[in-house]
Amino acid sequence: MTRTITALLLTICAQAALVSPAAAQSSIALGERPIKRTEVVAFVKRQFAQMDANRDGRVDPAEYESYRARQGDREGAGLGYIGRRWFERADVNRDGRVTVEEALARPLQLFDMADANRDGTASLQEQSVASLFMGR
Repeated sequence: MTRTITALLLTICAQAALVSPAAAQSSIALGERPIKRTEVVAFVKRQFAQMDANRDGRVDPAEYESYRARQGDREGAGLGYIGRRWFERADVNRDGRVTVEEALARPLQLFDMADANRDGTASLQEQSVASLFMGR
């Protein structure tokens, strides 16, 4: 469960930047400061917009692969690195496209697991506990 929470927080961080995948990756790092749920939402939406090259409101496999190719390696990526299984995990209805709602679902689920007191902020302590469960 901790690995899932950490992966969620990483996904959220990747979505926070507007300029490039590399910038998105480094915008939020686990354990540096409290992270708000609203930040996660904004981050995911920005990252989704970067992936949705044709601006049709859906990310298809080609757009996902293009984004992955541009994002670089995981080192120094922060919580926003988009992994090789992101698409299959995000495409909940298995229609071959990921909507922003689908992209948000997993990061918010993971955030909510980390936010133990349900105050809308994953404190440093809550992040630390989540990291322990994730083996980090």
